[in-house]
Amino acid sequence: MGEHWLSDEQRHAWVGFLNAHTLVERALERHLHRDAGVSHPEYEILYQLRAAPAHRMRMGELAATLFSPGSRLNYRITRLAGLGLVRREQHPTDRRGLYAVLTEEGVEFLERVEPGYFKAIREGVLDALDEEEFVELGRLSHKIFEHLKATDGGV
Repeated sequence: MGEHWLSDEQRHAWVGFLNAHTLVERALERHLHRDAGVSHPEYEILYQLRAAPAHRMRMGELAATLFSPGSRLNYRITRLAGLGLVRREQHPTDRRGLYAVLTEEGVEFLERVEPGYFKAIREGVLDALDEEEFVELGRLSHKIFEHLKATDGGV
């Protein structure tokens, strides 16, 4: 087998990772569409804005945080603004600068949606792992993320 191929053990681990990721993502997407009427990427925007100081981020910073191209982010912000969950604000000194701001309705929306969202995470991931395994999953996930970020792979 050449260096570009995976061993049987590596292939088994990789396929397991991809299949688990796909099913977890589908479960979260289903929950958010059914119970909240938003997509998972839209939820992530709201989540990031709530964590930001004053519930606001520059659009470029938000795009970088979410690894989302600007055009896709603009579309999602427009949709969320139409739902009253976010608004755009002009930067006070930079005419080209725009902020995305989480509205009070957006904060209330997250408070309503998150119990079910975190329940879906518990049922989809936490129930399959004991505490030690979940901590190890987190450690490995962060290790992969930092490696990709450092090598500019996929980011």
